[in-house]
Amino acid sequence: MAEYFRSRNLPVPRELERNFLTDWRRLGTIAVTLLVFYIGLRITDINTSRANPEYAMGVLLQLLQWDFAIMSPQNEYETIVDTAGWKMVETIFLAIVATAFSIVVALPLSFLGARNIMTGHPITAALYAVVRVIFTVVRSIDVLIVVIVAVIIFGLGSAAGVFGLAFHNIGVLGKLYSEAIEGIDPGPGEAITATGANRFQVIWTAVLPQIVNPFISFTIYRLDTNVRLATILGLVGGGGIGQLLFHTMQLLNYRQAGLIIFMIIVTVAIMDFVSAQVRRRLI
Repeated sequence: MAEYFRSRNLPVPRELERNFLTDWRRLGTIAVTLLVFYIGLRITDINTSRANPEYAMGVLLQLLQWDFAIMSPQNEYETIVDTAGWKMVETIFLAIVATAFSIVVALPLSFLGARNIMTGHPITAALYAVVRVIFTVVRSIDVLIVVIVAVIIFGLGSAAGVFGLAFHNIGVLGKLYSEAIEGIDPGPGEAITATGANRFQVIWTAVLPQIVNPFISFTIYRLDTNVRLATILGLVGGGGIGQLLFHTMQLLNYRQAGLIIFMIIVTVAIMDFVSAQVRRRLI
């Protein structure tokens, strides 16, 4: 390609003048990448000598031979609320309630965490910095860790799952909402401010109309994500279908566990499809 430019007395682009074998930056990047990968293999010390493919294959076959007994009460002491179907419904609503709680807190905080809303005064600028730090700290704590702490406070069950998931999502939604606010067109706000409107009036008339669709899109996306997260919260005592899955795995009842895993996959796939369709219509 470089010869093409030279034959026509045209300047050769710098990218074409480079030879891959003499481009030390690229070679250095590749060398560093390979070195990091090699060090990672040495540190992790992956040992596959204890693997039992025959046993693993047997477990996988059992996971595909579903036991539908968990879809109905299995003894006189159980009711419909103890069935896998009800636990799956409980998991979905666990995610919905947790998302609703996080919206209530994250929505007002997102305006305090938007630079274009909070600039212009030392107090509001300081408040902006504090809120953004809160979002970062809350978001950085993994949801399973939060649920483990919530189990200590509320005990085993859905309460720990709801409040643990809601706490984590305050940081996530707060960041998404505030960035959506910072990305709005400043023109309408400046025009309304020029008429003598106060900060609240500017937000109500110029900011809110621009952020409704992004807020709805982000909320649906997080709801979809929360349904996925809620399915595993039961592993640490957060209630829902995950608790039943963990119980069946502990009892080595892989046929029932396989059916639960299938239900989770179908539910997540449906939620993902529905949320994708809604977000597409909001664009």
